[in-house]
Amino acid sequence: MTDQDHLLPGASTNLEDREAYAHDFGRMATRVPEAVVTPRSAEEVARIVRHASMDGVRLAVRGGGHSQGGQSLTDSGVVIDTTCLDEIRPAGPGLVRAQGGVRWGALVDALRGTRRLPCVLADIGEVTVGGTLSAGGIGTTSHRYGAQVGQVEQLEVVTGTGERVRCSVERNAELFDAVRGGQGQFGIITEAWIRLRRAGGRFRQYELHYRDFDRFAGELEQIVEADRFDHLRVEIRRDENLIVLHAGFEYDDKPDDGRLLHGLGHDEHAYTRDTASVGRAGMYPSWSFSWLHCHPWRDWILPWEALPTLLAQPWLETHPLPPIPWSWTGLYPIGSEAIDAPLFMRPSGERSISYSILTVIGGSRRAQATEFASHLEEVDRTLVGLGGKSYLSGGVGYGPARWAEHYGEMLERGIRWKREFDPGHVFHRAGMPFAASSAAASGQA
Repeated sequence: MTDQDHLLPGASTNLEDREAYAHDFGRMATRVPEAVVTPRSAEEVARIVRHASMDGVRLAVRGGGHSQGGQSLTDSGVVIDTTCLDEIRPAGPGLVRAQGGVRWGALVDALRGTRRLPCVLADIGEVTVGGTLSAGGIGTTSHRYGAQVGQVEQLEVVTGTGERVRCSVERNAELFDAVRGGQGQFGIITEAWIRLRRAGGRFRQYELHYRDFDRFAGELEQIVEADRFDHLRVEIRRDENLIVLHAGFEYDDKPDDGRLLHGLGHDEHAYTRDTASVGRAGMYPSWSFSWLHCHPWRDWILPWEALPTLLAQPWLETHPLPPIPWSWTGLYPIGSEAIDAPLFMRPSGERSISYSILTVIGGSRRAQATEFASHLEEVDRTLVGLGGKSYLSGGVGYGPARWAEHYGEMLERGIRWKREFDPGHVFHRAGMPFAASSAAASGQA
């Protein structure tokens, strides 16, 4: 391409500007775009996409840039930075309107004092509404409310032809299904109508330690079944033979600790945290994550029956993790709340489990990070063999046959949606299957 700033109004071709978009949070890939554009309205997004469609320019969409496998990068096109699409507005009882570039932490801050919060929050406040809805969105309340993609009333989307479209279950339903969990391959989410729940006035969280893994597996099922806590996060410290359950609840009156913890079989009640910052309480602080490090991370959604195996983590016997705090493995329970986003791939059954292996490796040790990423590909085969599905927050390295296995009968529908909503393949992400012909994507070619 040449003269990108002419093709896309407002685009910068300055090398320093472009190099700022050469990495995502994973820092596992380096791709310098040919230009960067930062729209400030949905209509400006639509105008940019129309220009790109007419001129054959490929676009990569970037919000918080917290992907781990280069999904928001490009070296043969233009990056659209959505973070200036940051408007938040009320939308009637039980709803809030947030543009796609709004960071979840900023949304929580904007709702302070209303006693309302989104049903499911990201655990990193810097990721954006459009970014997590394009992936799925799991958090500490997922045992009760499922995924973020199941908690939106409607969306505004700019398709690959530059058309601004409102979509919901009742209106333009196929586009609604395509973009929720669609990895940004069918359109740009420029605004979301997000369902809210009532929030407590304060947040209390217990850190409970378990050393009997089998006992914990049974107890976690009972905790989820009884809906005892508002927030759940599980950390597995295999090298210490320890499971850490972070169990939190929101309250208005003085809490009864004895009643909430009664009958639980933890070995130690290690810590209690209490704060009035209810929405931010489940989020990691921004200083927890350095963009200077490599992050070969992977996430999966597993059937509930795999819980004992996930707790034992036998795959880490051959691929040991860096010591804490340079690694984290853990899970979020995902409850029986219906998730009506068909491209958010997950096992069948009422309950499932989000499982993660997160590692942090110094940026100067790229070779070591690459080697560990290849180990995670081996782990992926094991977890898929247990009935799991890869959660596409990072690169997975799948080819046609693996994508066919991952998406099953939804692959052909995704390819059809790509032809309908992005016929010029404006939104291009390396390694995704929807731009391929149906024969190639199904492993026939």
